[in-house]
Amino acid sequence: MFGRKKVSVQKMEDDRLLDNIHQIQRRIGNTQRMINNSVDVDDTTRIHLKLDQLKYQFLYLEARRRKAQAKATTNIIFGEEDTFLKQPSRAEKHW
Repeated sequence: MFGRKKVSVQKMEDDRLLDNIHQIQRRIGNTQRMINNSVDVDDTTRIHLKLDQLKYQFLYLEARRRKAQAKATTNIIFGEEDTFLKQPSRAEKHW
């Protein structure tokens, strides 16, 4: 009313869905780094990683089905690391 836009319930739920996706993605990355740096990994850690991966897959497909759009540009494909900066230049390839 009076020129103020109402935030729709669908938009709020899409934002919550995307926040959950990003939270699970960070948790998966942390767990994978912990597994890679550990000598002996507990079975429960591996089970929790698999569960988080399945949750991520389900939520990702749900977001695609709902055509949810992120508030900001994210780097979902590459995660925390920027692979573009790690690529060798032409001079480094030559040597």
